[in-house]
Amino acid sequence: MTSPLKKTPKVTPVYISPRFHQVVALHVLKNMLVNIEAQVPLLLGIHGPTGEGKTFQIENALKAMGVKRFLISGGQLDNSIAGESAHIVRATYIRASESLRGGECSLAAVLINDIDTGLGSWGESVQYTVNQLTVFGELMHLVDYPNAVEGHETLRVPIIITGNDFTKLYEPLVRAGRMTAFEWMPTLEERVELVNAIFPELTPEEVLKLIHELNQRVTVRSYGHATVLPVAFYAHLRSNLLDEDLWGLVSRSGLNKTIDTLLRGYEPDLALGIHYERVLAKGLELAASGQLINHFKNGEK
Repeated sequence: MTSPLKKTPKVTPVYISPRFHQVVALHVLKNMLVNIEAQVPLLLGIHGPTGEGKTFQIENALKAMGVKRFLISGGQLDNSIAGESAHIVRATYIRASESLRGGECSLAAVLINDIDTGLGSWGESVQYTVNQLTVFGELMHLVDYPNAVEGHETLRVPIIITGNDFTKLYEPLVRAGRMTAFEWMPTLEERVELVNAIFPELTPEEVLKLIHELNQRVTVRSYGHATVLPVAFYAHLRSNLLDEDLWGLVSRSGLNKTIDTLLRGYEPDLALGIHYERVLAKGLELAASGQLINHFKNGEK
């Protein structure tokens, strides 16, 4: 089937779990309060199995609220220069505060992704580095004194961290009072919504059937008593279907013509070939291909 060309931008559907959105929204709102007697943690920690869309949910929840995100990756938290990682955390917080003070944004948050990859303690063979210790010290200072950084008055900026296993982190940092913890493991209903956003061509009933069929026929990792494929599997499945359809277009029209068409702003409607039977078959093929090692480690979170 030849896909018609179109120049109109397509809006990608996004699903944000209401309970996930509530946690993020409450964290931002509580840190905006001035006249409150209760202790409000500056830190929100969202943890859970890999591949379930923690960062995606956070970024879209903050975007929906109009919050400007100041990003730090877990990889930046270890550095060959001692103290540099702590400086990155401190400078990012100050920059977010100055953006609020200068009117560049009305709401701001510092987002540190995969914090346990850079700061986690992973057994006796992996020792704490100077950078890990100084970053923990910096975060402890920010959490305890969010309005006084480097001897200057700063505006309070909520911090959100993500990770797979917070038991690997410095315990005093993640205790109640300093950090609000939220474990993200989508319910079946949320998983259907998330996968339906990836495959809007399918009905919710078809998505539910797809999830059940794949979970029953594929050996996947286990969480407690549930055995599920992570949301990231379905995103990768969609990408593989895109590869097939795009290469099919190249095979029909030629590589140079396809490039020329795309450069002129016209794109094929690659959603026309998406239907339940094809998605299921491709999912089973993808699961058996060996491309997704991390999704099939039984019992691992």
